[in-house]
Amino acid sequence: MSKFGTLLKIEGKLVWKGLDILIFGILMPIILAALFGYVMSKDASSNGASMFEYSFPAVTTIGILATGVMGVPLTIADYRHRGILKRFQVTPISPLQIILAQVVIQLSSALVSFIGVTLVYTILFGYEMRGSWGLFLLAYSLVLAAMYSIGIFIGSVVPDQKSANLWSSIVYFSMLLFSGATIPYEIMPIFIQKIMNLLPLAQGIHLMKQVSIGEPFQDVVLAIIVMVVCIVVGLFGAKKYFKWK
Repeated sequence: MSKFGTLLKIEGKLVWKGLDILIFGILMPIILAALFGYVMSKDASSNGASMFEYSFPAVTTIGILATGVMGVPLTIADYRHRGILKRFQVTPISPLQIILAQVVIQLSSALVSFIGVTLVYTILFGYEMRGSWGLFLLAYSLVLAAMYSIGIFIGSVVPDQKSANLWSSIVYFSMLLFSGATIPYEIMPIFIQKIMNLLPLAQGIHLMKQVSIGEPFQDVVLAIIVMVVCIVVGLFGAKKYFKWK
C-alpha cells in the first residue's frame, strides 16, 4: 500500500471514531431534510418554483459546511496543537498529503449526507428536479470545492486549536444561519437578502437553486465567479501560509 493509502486508512479510523462527523455531517442534514420536506412539500407549486423545490439545494449544503468548514480545519489544527504536524515535517509526508487525506475522509461524509438528503426528498416527498441533474451535480461540486477551500485555508493558517475553533465557528454558523442553508433566503426582507449575498455560501446556494429549476446561466455568473475566487484564494493561501507548528 502507498504511503498516502496508509495515511488515509489510519486517518479514516481516527476521524470516524468520533461522533461529530456522523451527527453534524450526516444525521443533521437528513433530519432537516425530513422536517423541511414535511412542512414545505404541502405547498409545492406546479407553476413557479416552490419553497419546497428551493429548499432541496440549500439543505444539501449543510453537510458540506459541517465537514468542510468545521471538520477539516479543526482536525488539522488539533494535529498542529498536539505536535503531530511537527513530527510529519521530518517524514516523506507532505502538507498536501495530510490535507488531502482529511479532505477525502470528510468528503465521504458529505457525499453520504447528499445521498441521504436526496433520497428523503425524492422518495418520501416526491421531489423532481426541473433542471438537469448533471448540471446540478457540477454546481454542487463547485460549491463543495469552494467551502472546502475555505476550510483548508483556516486549518492551514490558524496558530492553535483555540483560534481554529473560533474562526471555524464564526464561518460555520454565519453561513449556516444567514446563507439560506437553514433559514430560507426567500422569506427574508430585501435588505437582509443584500447582506446575505455577501456570504460565499449564499452565492453557492443561489447557483444550485437556479440550476435545479433550469434558469438561464446568465443569472448565475456572479455566483460562479465567487466560487472560483474562494477556491483559488483558499488553496493558494493554504499552500503559501501553511504552518507546521
